[in-house]
Amino acid sequence: MSQQKAFDLNLFRIFTAVYRTSSFSRAAEELDLTQSSVSNAISRLKSTMGEELFIRVGRGVKPTASAMNLYQQLAVPMSEVEQVATSFELFDASTSERTFYVYASESAILLLQTVVERLLDNLSMSIVFREPPLIEEELQMDLQLQKVDLAVDIWLPESSSFKSEKVMQDKLVCVARKAHPRIKGCITHEQYFNEKHIIFKMRRDNLSVADLLTKQVLPARKMHSEQSSILSMMALASKSDALAIASKSYADEYAQMFGLQVFELPFAAEPIEYHMVWSHKLQQNPANIWLRGLLNRAIALRSNGF
Repeated sequence: MSQQKAFDLNLFRIFTAVYRTSSFSRAAEELDLTQSSVSNAISRLKSTMGEELFIRVGRGVKPTASAMNLYQQLAVPMSEVEQVATSFELFDASTSERTFYVYASESAILLLQTVVERLLDNLSMSIVFREPPLIEEELQMDLQLQKVDLAVDIWLPESSSFKSEKVMQDKLVCVARKAHPRIKGCITHEQYFNEKHIIFKMRRDNLSVADLLTKQVLPARKMHSEQSSILSMMALASKSDALAIASKSYADEYAQMFGLQVFELPFAAEPIEYHMVWSHKLQQNPANIWLRGLLNRAIALRSNGF
């Protein structure tokens, strides 16, 4: 009696990669395969299931209802299999010469880089911090493709493809130059909105940091200028009568250098919460576990004034 040919479980791995990346080429890059190999695998799975799985849309693909249903059943078990596979990777921090790449916001880089360099003093490894891409989908894709090892950001992912951990909290403050002609020592709600403002635009979502984190709709502010760098914003505040908003840790670091006063905001604002984010498949990966541990050590030391 003939035996039924065994099903190739690798087709599921390729399918989930295409589903997550919405692209045959990106899936091929993630899996280190050729694009034709990925295309052939999806064709084989389509034939086995008897259902269309993806429809081409522009340069990518869009899943059909059948593909969505299949992915819902496969996402968790496939992720667990990948975790097991990556957990076997060898990693020895004392001998490794690996370079890790971490996406982090400008303020997070300021807080962490110096402490991290001290922690790496006796090791041959390095950690390179990079500002994240403007488009959030690109950040997620780079994490999935492991172009970066993790991210430290105020962005919190909703997808089950990522794991995250809250690691830091900060708050917003107002800064003005010490020689400001109208503001000394503290600032009232009326004073704040009577002055011109240097607006800091978030790199993503095109929002100002105040609008993102305030609990209420703010009155219109008189704009002095618009900046996408906190450092340049504070330098500009030191040379003008315009006000600026920054994280307290950043303001405390540079207030003396730029000759700035630092005030509590005259309105309620949410805290700035930083999250460490990494690919779910790296949850049990020894190298990624070590990296997360080292960054948590750096954060703890920074909090204690190291």
